[in-house]
Amino acid sequence: MATLNVLQLTDLHVTPHSGELMLGIDTEAYFQQTLKHAVDRHGPFDLILLTGDLAQDPCADTYQRIYRHLSRYDTRCLCLPGNHDDFSLMQTQLNTGKISCDKQLVLGNWSILMLNSQRINSHIGVLDDDELDFLEQTLQSHINLPTLIAVHHHCIRSGSPWMDTMQIQNSAAFLALIQKYSQVKAVTCGHVHQAFSKQEAQIALFATPASCFQFTPHSSEFSIDETPPGYRIFQLYDDGQLQSEIFRLPITMTDLDRNAHEY
Repeated sequence: MATLNVLQLTDLHVTPHSGELMLGIDTEAYFQQTLKHAVDRHGPFDLILLTGDLAQDPCADTYQRIYRHLSRYDTRCLCLPGNHDDFSLMQTQLNTGKISCDKQLVLGNWSILMLNSQRINSHIGVLDDDELDFLEQTLQSHINLPTLIAVHHHCIRSGSPWMDTMQIQNSAAFLALIQKYSQVKAVTCGHVHQAFSKQEAQIALFATPASCFQFTPHSSEFSIDETPPGYRIFQLYDDGQLQSEIFRLPITMTDLDRNAHEY
């Protein structure tokens, strides 16, 4: 049975200047290491999903550097904005060749949908009416294709109360919509800087660790964990089945600035 090999990377938080540190680490260097680790051990990939917070304080140079790192691997890549991103800049700087901000891709027997949950000047997620309309119209027009949805913000509680104040505000409407369509197999997100895997009716819900620092699971307030950077891999099968697994860099995170209160 044919399969698609899909890599998800998220929450890069690449800084405006190369070599600049954030919370005690070089986020750009960790992104490069995480991408290389994934490709060396589990590639080649049919698709890479970048699911938001690509930049920490967005500028054109940040996205250009991300583009250069990705382009070395000559792999199709779809990019989503997170709450820290400038989507207009992304659409300019990450929209060349195999790297794009396209909202939908039919790949093999699968439909991949990229939903923008960004609310400008807010950490809270929302799927506005246009986004939900796009989602429903696309699901209706590709009723026979198993579907994987990627979005930055999480749509169910992560178990970290401070982080759950920032989930998709209209999550109930989103979940009600996708549960009407049996071809929706999974939703995967970033934002929470930790991993989870849950089930909502027939749909698998995933969160993927950041390629930089991680947040402490089940924490009531901002807290950085020592868990290393990671990524998620999907195996998408022609019959609509999928498998997914988290992998992490073989390093110990000992240099994080635990006194930081803003990410």
